[in-house]
Amino acid sequence: MAARSPNALFARWIREWRREARSARARAAYGRALRSLSRYPLPLRSGRAAAILQHFGPALCARLDQRLSQHRRELGLPATPPRRQERCPAPPPAPPARPLAEQDENCAPSPPLVSPRGSPGLDLGSPRCDPEWDFELQPGHFDIVLCADVTEAHGPSGGLPALLRSRGVPVLLRRLPVGDFLWVARERDPPAGHAPRELVLDVVVERKSAADLGNSIRDGRYREQKLRLRRSGLRFPVLLLEQPGEGEALPLPPRSLRQAAASAQVRDGLFVARARDPQDAAEYLGVLGEQLRRRFGGRRLRSWGGGVTTRGPPEPPGTPLALLPLPRLREGGGKNQTVGAVFARQLLQLRGLGGGRAGAVQRRFPTPASLLAALGPSQDPQKCREVLRGLSCGPAQRNLGPSLSEALVQLYGTLGPLS
Repeated sequence: MAARSPNALFARWIREWRREARSARARAAYGRALRSLSRYPLPLRSGRAAAILQHFGPALCARLDQRLSQHRRELGLPATPPRRQERCPAPPPAPPARPLAEQDENCAPSPPLVSPRGSPGLDLGSPRCDPEWDFELQPGHFDIVLCADVTEAHGPSGGLPALLRSRGVPVLLRRLPVGDFLWVARERDPPAGHAPRELVLDVVVERKSAADLGNSIRDGRYREQKLRLRRSGLRFPVLLLEQPGEGEALPLPPRSLRQAAASAQVRDGLFVARARDPQDAAEYLGVLGEQLRRRFGGRRLRSWGGGVTTRGPPEPPGTPLALLPLPRLREGGGKNQTVGAVFARQLLQLRGLGGGRAGAVQRRFPTPASLLAALGPSQDPQKCREVLRGLSCGPAQRNLGPSLSEALVQLYGTLGPLS
């Protein structure tokens, strides 16, 4: 099953125009635009919005808008989508819509609301109101800065941060709560005696070499890392994969690595980007950071003090964009060791119990103690199966099923050590 691009309609039309082009020069121009578009993980709502990308000139942007209007008329919709009303700053009562859906982001009919990335309820943290987190940053009063996890500087010659700095990209080394790279809007002139306030843009990058991907799959870190990305509250998680070097020994066959990458995008909702080597990865991060500065540098940004996953879809231009303060991300989306977080990781170790099913179990039973209490003091196996089998999972609301129910019964409903 092919992974879906956040701008699949635009990519399809550009490929069609490239095939129809009569000159080699035009075909090459469309090819450069396609490569630029494939490296951009955020959805574009119009051809005009694509002007922030490299190799997207006024003519191509206008042609995309014309084709988009035609597409909407073919669907029986107005050629121009209606302006959305300004979003109320109160937390929305429903879970946010999946941000990377092709139809929604290219202004075709939106799908029904579903929970983001298929893993609601996995110890996401409760909303919190803190006066220090209630603030707004105005355009011209903040800088968009790339932050790298301190472990990224441990590689040869300073790792990827050193490569980025050699290209003129400033990097702050931090101990990040999730991912390896993210961008913050950093206050330029904080009050005297106060540190600059920071809001986290909605893009987080987990970078992996081919060897690291294979090792993390083998030792179980990969599932936990994907879980942290999904529950971080950041709307656009990116998995940046570097190709193996020539003759490099890998812990898993290349086919298994390709399958893991496809699964990360199709099943887990991560945008998968690929780089040839660390230099190419540094170039990708530099270009992405520049695009984020163009896109968000002129917007009003406000802090979000609620639960890390209770924000709705991104607010439209002209309204303040709600972003998580960095301390809120550390508290709600980091590598915490709460009972609920440990329980979620335990559930994910069971074969076949993915994020959506684990979320269904944890919504009903937030901790192991609550599950044991529901099973009752007798720990009757049949009662255990009945309690678990009725759980509904996923958009189709299918039951958990007998095999997974039996596995959970054995793990949590067995008195004494497991045989």
